[in-house]
Amino acid sequence: MSDQLVTTDLLAAMLESIEDDLQLSIRTLKDAPYQEMSEMIEYHLGWHEASPASRGKRFRPLLTLLCCQAAGGDWRSALPAASCIELIHNFSLIHDDIQDESDLRRGHPTVWKRWGVAQAINTGDAVFVLARLAGQRLIETGIPPATSLQALTVIDQECLNLTRGQFLDLDFEKRESVSESDYTEMISGKTCALLRASAQGGAIIAGTAPQSIEYYRTYAHHLGMAFQIVDDILGIWGEAEVTGKSSEGDLRSRKKTLPVIYGLEHSPKFSQIWASERSSAGDIEGMRLALENAGADRHARQMADEATSLALRSLKSASPEEAAASELEDLATRLLARKR
Repeated sequence: MSDQLVTTDLLAAMLESIEDDLQLSIRTLKDAPYQEMSEMIEYHLGWHEASPASRGKRFRPLLTLLCCQAAGGDWRSALPAASCIELIHNFSLIHDDIQDESDLRRGHPTVWKRWGVAQAINTGDAVFVLARLAGQRLIETGIPPATSLQALTVIDQECLNLTRGQFLDLDFEKRESVSESDYTEMISGKTCALLRASAQGGAIIAGTAPQSIEYYRTYAHHLGMAFQIVDDILGIWGEAEVTGKSSEGDLRSRKKTLPVIYGLEHSPKFSQIWASERSSAGDIEGMRLALENAGADRHARQMADEATSLALRSLKSASPEEAAASELEDLATRLLARKR
């Protein structure tokens, strides 16, 4: 199964509206003397190329709109929240690329690599502010102020959780030992937080009941777990020409991803190579083989399967509207099958 989004009529309409609303969100920077700043943001958002693949999947804003529709609302009313969350996500990516010293994103030079660290930090900050301003446009779509404030508060809380998760991810780099429970706590923030914000935000804007909002939150949390675990698998066993990233990057940089944590606990051979801190291609291949022999890839895949099952169970409990529910189910299924 392809990892590209299936463009049903509903998704196609949503994707087009998301791009339009994102354009609206950054229009204040298009005037001189800030045109290059706008260019940096547009470049990072993938608007420098005709191919939609360079923009990423717009997974989080789609989740916002689909959950709003599934919960009985009109997805168009949630567009400002969708843009808010997508811009927060991209602000975090611009800064993550600096922190990780990543040269490439989606197969293209990262913002810091092209414009320098100082301008990339400032542009990331600008994207965060533009995200907040986008969210404040909710009232313009007819959402009551109290409901808008509730949705924005959830987004802010999960944005804080995002930074907490990033703190743990960076902290793991200097820790000698990281457990699977440490790992799940970290990705609960770094990866799951904005997905929870997306689902909850959409459900809140729809005006659904608190218990239903919680079901959508739980759905998104487990979806985020599956998403990150699959990402960890691709970070070691993915094909660089497909993922746009080197399959050696995670091992060479000694990132403590789920397969690595499992390997350190279950494979003396892997632990030995890992501790040597050598970085030749042969050592990278040796680590990958040791992980496979220990079953780290199978263990990670099983955890991703379990998380997806929990997500789908929570979604069913929310009694979602049929058309949007089908898209949300497909979204979960495609996460496990994706190649990038």
